[in-house]
Amino acid sequence: MNWVIAIPSYNRVSILKERTLTMLESYNIDKRKIFIFVVGGQQLEYSKNLHNDYNIVIGKKGISNQRAFISEYFDEDRPIISLDDDVKNLYEINKLKKLKKITCLKCLIYETMYDMKSNKVNMCGFYPVPNPFFMKHNTSFNLKFCIGQFRIFFNKKSIETSREYILLEDYEMSLKYYLHDGRIMRYNNICMSADYNKLAGGLKETTDRSYERKIQEVEAFYIQYSDYCFIKEKKNDIDIGLKESKSTIWT
Repeated sequence: MNWVIAIPSYNRVSILKERTLTMLESYNIDKRKIFIFVVGGQQLEYSKNLHNDYNIVIGKKGISNQRAFISEYFDEDRPIISLDDDVKNLYEINKLKKLKKITCLKCLIYETMYDMKSNKVNMCGFYPVPNPFFMKHNTSFNLKFCIGQFRIFFNKKSIETSREYILLEDYEMSLKYYLHDGRIMRYNNICMSADYNKLAGGLKETTDRSYERKIQEVEAFYIQYSDYCFIKEKKNDIDIGLKESKSTIWT
């Protein structure tokens, strides 16, 4: 299959080069398959630092806008591996529930796409945190949160371009693919490590990430999808939780 790797990046060329691109190079991924989506005015900086080795595309500002642009850029049903620019490593758990690095990314990509086709699903996610204590040796198909920093999907423009949320975009995509297919696939034995919001730069710089904005999105999301989610209140924070439906699980 003619899959591609799409990486949205903003003001992070050094981090992108040191982390995600170094990781992909270690897996011998063909650079022609890697597309880096930047904001207008930054293309020259990225091209200069990356020596024009990659496909650099001017997209749109803002994480939701950029991800929607990525979907519009590629053909319908095109297999897309979505990675953020701060991903350091990909892991799986061994029989002793210890993390070990994925040895062959291309093998993982092809196996994932085969499983997705076999099970008629259009998105596969991975365990959201590198915590082997909670990870399991199975693949689930019920409604579960799939983190946007690393996911594989068959491009569905009707889903990807209809984004309504910014801070909750990962929850929105997880739910919308679930509603579209009646299931969503997640490998609970595979995860990735990144620094999330700890690093400077990134598309978060273009987004209002205030607590007030988070409350607004959580409340709106709950009203819209109350049958599938609940509100989680934490100390000095608020978030959405997805109601995990029953499903068949591979072991």
